[in-house]
Amino acid sequence: MSITSPSSPRLAVIIPVYKVEPYLRQCIESVQHQTFRALRIILVDDGSPDSCGAICEEYARQDDRILVLHKENGGLSSARNLGLEYVGDCRYVTYLDSDDWLELDTYERCVDALERESDLDLVGFGFDEVYPDRVASQDIPSHSGRYTKEETLTRYVSGENVSISPAVWQRVYRRELIEGLRFVEGHSLEDVCYTFQVFWRCSVYRILPFVGLHYRVGRPGAITEKITQKNALTLFEDLEGLILEGQHNCSFTAYGNTLLVNYLWNYYMLHLHDEEAYNLYTRLYKPFLVRARKRRYLNCFTRLKHYRRHLLFLHFTEAFMRYWRRREYRKGRLRKHR
Repeated sequence: MSITSPSSPRLAVIIPVYKVEPYLRQCIESVQHQTFRALRIILVDDGSPDSCGAICEEYARQDDRILVLHKENGGLSSARNLGLEYVGDCRYVTYLDSDDWLELDTYERCVDALERESDLDLVGFGFDEVYPDRVASQDIPSHSGRYTKEETLTRYVSGENVSISPAVWQRVYRRELIEGLRFVEGHSLEDVCYTFQVFWRCSVYRILPFVGLHYRVGRPGAITEKITQKNALTLFEDLEGLILEGQHNCSFTAYGNTLLVNYLWNYYMLHLHDEEAYNLYTRLYKPFLVRARKRRYLNCFTRLKHYRRHLLFLHFTEAFMRYWRRREYRKGRLRKHR
């Protein structure tokens, strides 16, 4: 039975599709059956070698809101970038990964908030993580949170708030906010820089207190499964590139540098339990730290001790990491290397 859009589309949903045959129907149908009907559903078949392309065409024949784009495989970023070219005059834009699915009123609640509050640039919502053997609810606020640009950026670069994370599928955006923005192609962790630029542009961001999306974790063949620590190098390069582009603005540089340092901290900590990997990768990361020391680093943490800890890491990296190794060993969280 054919599904016809009840009005001209107001929200464009960009869905890259690649090797998700067992999950694709659930994803598409969770969008089709949204209580908000004025959608343009853009399915980007990124050269998927299975039956995903045919499945997309099947749904497009049933629903005139669905546009299917076929392209050679180029990765998640290139698929999203192609989708952005077909947003048209939709007022709002969002993203969805093709192995995830939505609650049926997710987009209605988001669009309603954007249309009630004209000063909002984007609206976010909560999600849960669906593992093969369990579901983990994220820390969703008990009431709607409204954040200024500075509050949003501070929470984002700290990494302390899961509701203000890099994930682009966790939000609905006004089209004007993301006009001209594109994802870096050929790199993993592409959401980090894209979201930083979005938050830099925004004036007011609201997070709605509900779980709107179910994020599938740990499935075989997932893009995130292929991410290795080597991908951190391209992330650091991308952040350096952004900082260089925005060097005329001291505030932009400070937020960007703080984000870079905090990701460097995260990856140093990830390598702590593997001496061979630690020695290899931290040698490659060191030039980024050397440059970061020459730029401003912001106190974005809710606890002063975390800021002091990161400052010591930034300016006295080798000595601090030796201390941190001994500390982790004493607490039984690290085995002594032989």
